[in-house]
Amino acid sequence: MYDWDALWHEHAGYRTGYTGEKNDLNELAEELSGSLLHPAKDESGVAVYDSGDNYVLVGHGDGLQILEVPKHALFDITLRFVGEDEGTDTPLPYVEILVDNLATGDEAAWRGVVTQGDDGAPLVAGCPLRSATLPEMPFTELSFSQGERFRVALGQLWQEDIPQLKPLMEAWFKGEKALVMESASHPLPDDPRTREMLERYAEIVHREQAVLSRLFSDNELHLVAEVLRDIHFETAASCRGVWLAVEARLIHDELDRKLEVDAQSLLERMKALSFAQEVALIEALSPLREQQDQG
Repeated sequence: MYDWDALWHEHAGYRTGYTGEKNDLNELAEELSGSLLHPAKDESGVAVYDSGDNYVLVGHGDGLQILEVPKHALFDITLRFVGEDEGTDTPLPYVEILVDNLATGDEAAWRGVVTQGDDGAPLVAGCPLRSATLPEMPFTELSFSQGERFRVALGQLWQEDIPQLKPLMEAWFKGEKALVMESASHPLPDDPRTREMLERYAEIVHREQAVLSRLFSDNELHLVAEVLRDIHFETAASCRGVWLAVEARLIHDELDRKLEVDAQSLLERMKALSFAQEVALIEALSPLREQQDQG
């Protein structure tokens, strides 16, 4: 369910000493008023007890130690910018925040419509990015919606993470075309199902390229194209992680200096690309590579 060892080490500062007489990590259910959920495999492991509202972890540190973790604190937050119809009633585009908590069984979603202010700057649920006042995000479905830890996490999301979606918002409104010329078209197979799949693939690539055209400068695209010149992607899965190849060339050949590119900024944006965006980038730069080879 959870990486208990990681949880144990991440919250080392919150452990307390155990003053009881038992030494077996797996025999403390009565003392801890809980049931053994995850036994320790050995003396270096961690035993986990379920005490109702908390998980109680027991392990060795400076003697036998106990760590109580409130279940409501084990939430996960996922942030997305949605620019395509996914069957919701929310007008496009919008920012979606998904919250789930395996420990409590809670899950909820909040969607804030993205619009443009009089100056063209993006607004989320009517609020400027990084505004001091957050838009209303009640999350009434969550049992921990008013908890301090959760509200702090939402505040951090609003101030730090949502503003990073600004290029995607601007690209959606600007409606940029693909960043480079498309490769010559080829006749599609006669099989209806295959044609349907290829048409969908082409539409996904086209939409993602419109976003990418706002994320990268011409010099950055030429740099990536130079890196891709000698790379052959044998499988679809191998397209993931293009930034690693770019980083290697930046280290060995210093392409960033040759093309006057901010390497750190480029890598940060490439790391944030989705798989679909990486594929779209590869597809977009393939014709550019062919032109360079022929020239």
